Amino acid sequence: MATETTTPTGTETSATAPPPQPYVPEALGATRIAHLISEHTGEPVTTDDVTALVERQALTEVDRYKGWPMYSTAAARELDAGLVRSIVAERVAWQEVSLSPDAAAERIDWHWSDLERMAKESRITAGRGGRYRITDLEALAAEADDDRYVTAQSAVKDVLEVRESDWRYIESAGWISPAETFEREVGRRRTVTAPLYRLGDVRALLERPGIDWEAVRACPRGRPSPLREHVTLTPTRAAAIRAFAQRLADRHQMTVWAWNSPYSGQWELDWERGEGLPDKKEVRRELTADPEARTYASEVVLGTTWGRITRKARELLEPDRAVVLDTETTDLYGRTIEIAVIDAATGKKLMNTLVNPGDAKISDEARRVHGITDEMLADARPFEKILPRLRKVTKDRTILAYNAEFDRAVVLGDIKQAGRRPMHLEPESSWHCLMQMRTDWLDAYRWPKLGGSHRALGDCESARQALVEMSKGRGTAFEPRPPAPGAPEV
Repeated sequence: MATETTTPTGTETSATAPPPQPYVPEALGATRIAHLISEHTGEPVTTDDVTALVERQALTEVDRYKGWPMYSTAAARELDAGLVRSIVAERVAWQEVSLSPDAAAERIDWHWSDLERMAKESRITAGRGGRYRITDLEALAAEADDDRYVTAQSAVKDVLEVRESDWRYIESAGWISPAETFEREVGRRRTVTAPLYRLGDVRALLERPGIDWEAVRACPRGRPSPLREHVTLTPTRAAAIRAFAQRLADRHQMTVWAWNSPYSGQWELDWERGEGLPDKKEVRRELTADPEARTYASEVVLGTTWGRITRKARELLEPDRAVVLDTETTDLYGRTIEIAVIDAATGKKLMNTLVNPGDAKISDEARRVHGITDEMLADARPFEKILPRLRKVTKDRTILAYNAEFDRAVVLGDIKQAGRRPMHLEPESSWHCLMQMRTDWLDAYRWPKLGGSHRALGDCESARQALVEMSKGRGTAFEPRPPAPGAPEV
């Protein structure tokens, strides 16, 4: 468009540039193309409407991005507004008389997998957007109620009105079998396969001859089920493996740990090692020969990282075996201003003293962590004066530190600064890192924080507590019971 501007010398004509148009790609995914069509037609278009347009060949796929279809923006702008309006109206009308799969399952109290099964059998039809017509759902619920699936929990609570412990007898007797299974999430890392039962089969249990269901329902919590008169209960996986762990502990007079991993869903077994005690092959042989546990032998992991670390922790807690050391410093890898050492086995304090770092000053960051000030160190002894005591309490012991690399570097740096010999404090083999040990024991992705007081003695005590925790193993510890009087020796 031309505009005229007046100047002191006359009138001039200049062109005013049109405003820049927003950049629109040649192709867009379903969500963004729906928004573009909405802007073009004024209709509330959704991705379901885009699918309908594609089905009617009014819109075609022109490309793909990471597996998702892309549609031409030019073709979207050329769509007939009347066609778009009719498709939107059809969707809105359909939504008013239909339900999403989750809402449909909740409406008629069926499992969502039932609806998928009924659709495959052409007993109901999944319409636009995978939705189900409400009238079809209600007819299905009235005509085919016995065909729907229920979980064990629903069968127990809503149909039989018995206890979950009673259901174990029903399954062990083989009176009912799962009709289907589905994957159920357990936490964020794994799923488990859960059984589903046909409602008609559950109801048929109530007609089973010889069963007094009123007596079963009247049985109080904690009392054995009346159903035990009809069937011998098969031990659960947990009960069978725990019982095997106790028998293993008794047979070899050793501690056994059994843990059901929430990450893998498998049971993990570990045990003490030593002269005369079984190795992994021997325990596997005993497990596969056990009358109860052999059914689950393939689901049991024998020998674990946490088991190896547990045994190591138990060794380090033996008398006169190790000490726990911690330092506080002027800065990261700075000079020592406090050092503490305790006995790993007993927790007894062997050393706890402030240290004068000479002309080194405490940084603001370090002071905020441990709270030690330069004034507090004025009367403290220098490192060379406390070194003889440090050598004495650590001699012939493994030196445990939560971050061994850090504390070893700090101690050796101060020894060098003092012009002394490090002696047994220098070899890396003299030190053991509890932080790395704990990370491996927990199978953690990152180093776990100690959570101590950020003073040397308090951090020593917290580090020792972490060692004690690791010595207890994972899960349940089964201690050996004394042999029964007159029992033959193993």
